[in-house]
Amino acid sequence: DGKILAWENINSSKLIQVKGSNYSLADLLQDKDLAEKFHEGSCLTIRLCPADYHRFHFPDHGIPAKTVKIGGHYYSVNPRALSKIPRLYCENKRELTLFRSENFGQMIIMEIGATCVGSIIQTYTPEQYVRKGEEKGFFKFGGSTIILLLQKNFLKIDNDILDNTKNGIET
Repeated sequence: DGKILAWENINSSKLIQVKGSNYSLADLLQDKDLAEKFHEGSCLTIRLCPADYHRFHFPDHGIPAKTVKIGGHYYSVNPRALSKIPRLYCENKRELTLFRSENFGQMIIMEIGATCVGSIIQTYTPEQYVRKGEEKGFFKFGGSTIILLLQKNFLKIDNDILDNTKNGIET
């Protein structure tokens, strides 16, 4: 479940939160060198509403690293809050996992907490091979967001999703 916005050829210094509101990948990841590795790559933002399924799974076979926890707030991630709170994704609590994917190269899977999400629970074992679709973890009740980052030339996003994103429509 989730509502997706997607971008290709991202500028790591200017990611779009919503129209008129940007943030840098370095601020989101809290790591300037890591952010540069994903410059001109792809970014998928998946926003979950309280009624959506709140478990998240690995998108491919591969090996996940240990999760890096980044402290923060639990601001709502609904469209209204995204338009009113600059750099909201950089302000909320989040967890980042580097994932060595068999088919998509090095990826970042990042879970972002939101209002009513008391915890982000990781259920996988770091540095152990996982299969596509295996559970990675879950959010406790509430809205939340997952951001997937892929390096340049590892993903081609469908044009209908890119067009919807340009028009501010979540798919």
